[in-house]
Parts: sequence; C-alpha cells; structure tokens
Amino acid sequence: MRFLELYRWIKSAFIYRINKNIDRDKYLWVFGCWGGMKYADNSKYLFEYIVKNYPQIRAVWITINSDIYDTLKNNNKEVYLANSFLADRILKKAGVAFFTNSLNDFGDNPMLNGAKICSLFHGVGFKKELRELDNQNTFKSKLKLLKHRIYDLSYTSLIFTTSDFLKKKFHRQQYNAPLERIILTGQPRNDVFFERGNKNRDEKLILYLPTFREDEIGKRELERIINEMVDSETLNTSLGEAGYRLIIKPHYLTKVHKNNNLSNIRLYDDSDIPDIQRLLMNIDILITDYSSVIGDFVLLNRPIIFFSYDLDKYKKLKPMDSEYDEVLNETYVTTLDELLSLLNKLFYNQVNYQSVNNIINNYINAPFLRNGEYCKNICDYMFTYLNINR
Repeated sequence: MRFLELYRWIKSAFIYRINKNIDRDKYLWVFGCWGGMKYADNSKYLFEYIVKNYPQIRAVWITINSDIYDTLKNNNKEVYLANSFLADRILKKAGVAFFTNSLNDFGDNPMLNGAKICSLFHGVGFKKELRELDNQNTFKSKLKLLKHRIYDLSYTSLIFTTSDFLKKKFHRQQYNAPLERIILTGQPRNDVFFERGNKNRDEKLILYLPTFREDEIGKRELERIINEMVDSETLNTSLGEAGYRLIIKPHYLTKVHKNNNLSNIRLYDDSDIPDIQRLLMNIDILITDYSSVIGDFVLLNRPIIFFSYDLDKYKKLKPMDSEYDEVLNETYVTTLDELLSLLNKLFYNQVNYQSVNNIINNYINAPFLRNGEYCKNICDYMFTYLNINR
C-alpha cells in the first residue's frame, strides 16, 4: 500500500513539475471537490455564484464522477471528466483553481503548476491536524517538509477562511504558509443561510451529526449509541410531545441499521441528503461532537448540543485545541439520559445556549463575517488580486 502511495506521489509530482505554465488565462477558473467524486461544498457554491454573476469568467467544473458530468452537462454548465484529454488541456491553461480537499479534486494529472491555486477547504473547527502536532526539528518533520517542497497535494497560492483563530491554524497546518496569503472571506457554502425565501419552517427538526471514529472501539461505540437512539421509545415520545423530529446522519462508513420504525426518528445516509447546507438551514437544534459543522450552524444562532460521550478517548487519538473545552458547558452532555434531559429543557427555552454560540463565533467567525456575501467576498478579492475589470 505504501509503495502504491509513493508511486502515485512520484507520478503526480512529475506531471506537476514538467507541466509548468506561467502563460495562463486569468479569466479561466477551474473548480473541483472531494477527490472529484462530489458536486458539493464550498467549490460548488462559488462555482454557481460565478456562473450566475460573472459571465466574463469561464468557470469549469472537473469531476471523475460520470453522473455529475451528465447532470452538469444537461444543465448547460461547462464540465469535463478528470484525466481526459480535454480536462488536462483546461487544467494546463487555467489561471485560477479552487479546491476543497486537495489537488486530487482535479484528478490524477495536476497540471496546475503556474496557476493561482486557491484552497476553500471543507472545515477545520477545533481539531488539531497532524502538521500542527509535529515537532519541526525532528528528522520525520524535516523529511515531510522536503517532500512538501518537491510536491504536495495541499499546494496553495491563497487560502480563504473565516477568522484570525483559523488563520493561525492554517498557517501551522500548511507548512508555515505566509499569513498574508490566508484571507478572511467566509465560506461560500454558508451564503445559503442568508438567502431570502429559503426557509421551510413547517416542522421542527433536530439533526445529529456525529464525527467519524477511525478506531475500531470508537466505531463500535458510536454504532451502539446511534442504534440505541434509533430504537428509543422514550426519545421518540419526548420528540412527539414537543412537536420535533430527529434526523440522524452518520458518516457513510458508520454501520447502523436503518429501520426507521419510530415516527419521530429518522436515520439518513448520503443519498437522502444531497446538500447538507440546505438541510442545516431548516434545523432547529444541532447535536454533534467534534465536527467543524458548528462553525457553519452557529451563523444561524440556534442551539448546538455537544454530545461528546468519549471525550478523553477521542482526545488521545485526535488531539483538540484547548479552546474546545470552553464550549463544553451549558450544552455539553456525555450520556443518552443527559441528552434527553437537555433536549427537554431546550424544547421549553430553559437553556442559555447563546453563551455557547458566542464562544464558538469568537473563535470561528470574525464579527464582520456573520451576515453572508461570502462568495462575493472571494470574488471581490480575486478580481482585485488578478486585476480583472468587472
């Protein structure tokens, strides 16, 4: 497996290096996300915004998913299948590239050497990434730094984020990326929260979005928790009495039985929720644990419950920023009984969740980035940066 990974890295590095092109079209912008598998997240929202508002920009989507290709093609969007001749030709000419995960969002042939590579990323939150933990004086860290200088899937010219706290995190994560190249604009996907006429408030909804556990013990414990919730008559009755429905959306690799026998509890998978942001817009209470989704949902100023039942175990495997502990107060629970008790209090406005939201916003969303227009912020910056006339 490691040999295969090394081979792919050498191949990608070779393609990236030999295809350097500084004579690029600054009006040609390419977009991709999630290894080319999805049409979603920040890249999708920015892509659609530019297609709608800036006809002078040639916006192109790159994907490895034939279903996405067909859908976009049928909707008159310019799209190419990654690793094809046409996609490679576009990538080699593009002046700007936006990704959410890495250069792999554009396929196996990263012909973007010389383009302005812009990272939108998926989310950060309070989890520490591996590069934040490394002692930079160790041999391993120096070797990783050398590898990064030769080629790295996280190469960026610009990084767009939401606060000074996250700006410093990206600075550490991205091999000491210059702070002046990390720009505060907000996340494009969150513009949906501020669209007029986009609220469907006919029913009251709770969403449970647990973080994926990578270790086997953690996986089994989460699966047990979810299965107990799905089968809980007590929880179902409390929800019904207060007029709420609970949606449980685990990671796609989490194994749970999808019986949906109870009237007020539903277990969803990726096929049920094509766009998580549209769902969040209609959620009244969010239940999560370590997920970066809190930075999105807090913009709606609604209750967030931290169901971090395995906090100490999780921290040993996935270290957290010390700031995370600050949000674990009024809406922090560790058992299903505590969760049910807290929900009953929230149903009748007996919890001061606003103090928790204030703490989250202080770290995740700068005060001037809590009212939308995030796509516009990025476009304003890029047009000035590239000296493009409107």
